[in-house]
Amino acid sequence: MQVISNVVTFATTGTEAGPPDWIKVAPRGRFTARDGRTFEVVPELLIERFKSDAISIPVDINHSTIRKAATGDETPAYGWIEELEAREDGLYARVNWLDRGKTVLAEKSHRYISPAFGSLDAQDRATWLHSVALVATPAVAMPALASAETNHKEPLTVFESKIAAALGLDIDATTEEIASKVATLTAKADGTEAIITGLQGVMKTLSTEVITARNSRVEAKVEQAIKLGTVTPALKDFCVTIANSSETLFDEFCTKMGTPFAYLSKPAITREMEVAANGFVAEKPVTLNTEASRLAAQLGIDVKSLL
Repeated sequence: MQVISNVVTFATTGTEAGPPDWIKVAPRGRFTARDGRTFEVVPELLIERFKSDAISIPVDINHSTIRKAATGDETPAYGWIEELEAREDGLYARVNWLDRGKTVLAEKSHRYISPAFGSLDAQDRATWLHSVALVATPAVAMPALASAETNHKEPLTVFESKIAAALGLDIDATTEEIASKVATLTAKADGTEAIITGLQGVMKTLSTEVITARNSRVEAKVEQAIKLGTVTPALKDFCVTIANSSETLFDEFCTKMGTPFAYLSKPAITREMEVAANGFVAEKPVTLNTEASRLAAQLGIDVKSLL
């Protein structure tokens, strides 16, 4: 529902003043209201709709017809538009003023006319004059809740009005606008959920990669400690447990231990000893005797490495 305002001019007959029978409802053509909204009025189009409806258009106060219709509050008419006329400068209406309307105009408390257009087309062209209001401030948008006809926009219920307010919409929002807002928020929620799910997947992948890299690093450290003789192969699982708990703690452990088992990776008889004893280098034994094999197994040494 769209509303704009124009001043009501008074006609004087002799010494008795009274409201005019004909008032200008809206200017012809495209124009911008004082609040910045753009409208286009084609009087002939509105007159055609008026004649098709064959219903008098109410004149109320401050758009009470459309503001209070959904709540069931009383919305009395102050006059009835019985005829519309297209003139060169705009749309005019012949009003049958009721006593309460004459009183308000005589008091000059509401001196302006504000038409409420039930609908605008894609070019912001008014297609239906819903009602006309007497207002105190011109060109100010008045909340509009509903159409007066069942074949157009249905009035919002009190519950729907509360939903509109909760969604940040004006109380004159249509059910279509409410549905659109809900759909937009739902799409945003779905998008946010998808982003969160995606981030969770990325974090899981990164976590797996970090764990894999850490395990590889720990494994390499323990193997190096065994190779240097800091620990024996039999202590590998123990060292892996320590390193997984704290790599820093394992590094300190290795530093303090030194290489007490380095001799296990060295042959008992060196090349120099063989040369000194026999004058030649003895060939490496193909196999170890039973005692040597048993001792190597207890120390966790690979027998092949001793051959």
